[in-house]
Amino acid sequence: MNHHRLPLGEVELLVGSAGQGETLVFVHGSWDDHSAWDAVAALLSPRWRVVAYDRRGHGGSTEPGGQGHISQDVADLHGVIEAIGQGPVHLIGHSYGACVALLYAARHPERLRSLCLHEPPLFGVLGESPAHAPLAQATKAAMARAAALIDNGEAALGARVFAEQVALTGQPWEEVMDARMRATWVANAATWLDQSRDPERLALSPELLAHSPLPVLLTQGDRSPEAFGPGVDRLAAATPHATRRTLAGAGHFPQLTHPQAFAHCLGDFLTPLSSSTGTPAP
Repeated sequence: MNHHRLPLGEVELLVGSAGQGETLVFVHGSWDDHSAWDAVAALLSPRWRVVAYDRRGHGGSTEPGGQGHISQDVADLHGVIEAIGQGPVHLIGHSYGACVALLYAARHPERLRSLCLHEPPLFGVLGESPAHAPLAQATKAAMARAAALIDNGEAALGARVFAEQVALTGQPWEEVMDARMRATWVANAATWLDQSRDPERLALSPELLAHSPLPVLLTQGDRSPEAFGPGVDRLAAATPHATRRTLAGAGHFPQLTHPQAFAHCLGDFLTPLSSSTGTPAP
């Protein structure tokens, strides 16, 4: 990828791009940075222009301080898309980045050609059903443990707790993330701690796109933590033009563990919607 710095008011974002054609914009999740998309972006860049950036407070982007809100991430994403300056884009988000992308699609549908979301943590729905109460309690408790550890100066242990008790299913994080990605998580722990205190972040309505004409792809892994499922179910039921795909053998991080299968899934969805020419995605 070619990288440049994009000033957007109080922040400066690191943005990478590669390839040509219609534009795919990738939004990374909590803890990591745009490099989490490297393998998937490389597979898709022969056909599309791929753009990925570090959200504020992550990687090479700056953090202005003060309590952050998901609305700021949405505004940053809008700045990135406006700076691209090429027609409607295909927007792809993972985890918390999928929440950012979902809210962006509700606020700026005219800027998008399609939307692809992998397991947005719509954990707010867990508290709406007694059947999901144990999931809600366990997830909340694990995030509280991670936050307390970071508050006490134990960022590495807090990152591991979140990874293994919220985002993974019985796997040590070493099986999913290499040493560089684990170090990125630790480096971004303070940003996650701030994000965890944002009351807006997990309260997004699954009905945000109930009247949207956008084509939407919702992906899940068949090894993902159970807590992500109810929110995706509600989102799928409420979104009129939603397509669901399950990635066999994958969990919450298919861009790291199953990049070729994930790229295939995205390519299959995007190709009929795209007028780009070039080599099909592998």
